[in-house]
Amino acid sequence: MTSPAIEVRDLRKTYPAFRRTRVAALRGISLAVEPGTIFGLIGQNGAGKTTLVKILLGLATPTGGSAILLGQPPRNAAMRRRLGYLPEQMRLPDYLNSKDFLRYMGQLNHLESAGMSRRIPELLDRVGLAGIRGPVKAYSKGMQQRLGLAQALINDPDVLFLDEPTDGLDPLGRKEVRDLLVRLRGEGKTIFLNSHLLSEIELVCDKIAILKTGEVACVSVPSDFTRGTGEYVVRVTQVNDGVRAAAEAVIPSVQIKWQERALRFPARDLAQLNALLDRLRCIPVEIEAVEPVRRSLEEFFLDVVAGQEA
Repeated sequence: MTSPAIEVRDLRKTYPAFRRTRVAALRGISLAVEPGTIFGLIGQNGAGKTTLVKILLGLATPTGGSAILLGQPPRNAAMRRRLGYLPEQMRLPDYLNSKDFLRYMGQLNHLESAGMSRRIPELLDRVGLAGIRGPVKAYSKGMQQRLGLAQALINDPDVLFLDEPTDGLDPLGRKEVRDLLVRLRGEGKTIFLNSHLLSEIELVCDKIAILKTGEVACVSVPSDFTRGTGEYVVRVTQVNDGVRAAAEAVIPSVQIKWQERALRFPARDLAQLNALLDRLRCIPVEIEAVEPVRRSLEEFFLDVVAGQEA
């Protein structure tokens, strides 16, 4: 078995606060991120996400517990050269152009000039900035975000930490970033993704952890979070008296939610669902779709925050 790319055991962090009281940002977190996967971290503001990332990057020291990245502690210098990081609010020097900025970041990573001359154009092309000229101060928020993503990749990292990577991007730009993340995963990169855009997390992550007040509330795959509710929506060409009568002959009327061209109801089992469809076919009415109702990651997250999920 391969070792986790990131492994956290009983990680704790307590900050001093006003009048000698102490604030526990992390309360014994344990989790593991497998190599070559996209791991999503979500939680409310103040849940401990930023503190966890700072410890993993070696920017903060834990009060207790341990963190291991690529088999080494976070402050191991050789290991840190194998990491890439895009912070949520990255400040770019507005007087540099994209190539000069990436060259500067490459120098900070001790990259050779010859290698950067080949890599920089490739990176700009990958993030959709090929051919863009002029200083950074003329870039839109979305363009600056793309350039920030390129700098996180400048050293060809094995593990990539991304904080709100699609912030400021339009829908097409967000899709392009998602596609890039999937390609990077295919190249064997491990991606640790932190975002408030739960729909983005749901689309690309292999596993998701939810933090709540400094603790791991749950860790699972997206399909577990977005499982079916037991309800179905049956879409028809029109809802008339015949459709209503057929539905109420099979489903208790109090359980049916009527829409303009659909009905939604909790099915006792598949036999009850098929009995309804048979009734509708006898009217007759054209059935356009039968859709199981699944809750979104956002709905699951709100349940966890409200304390309704274990």
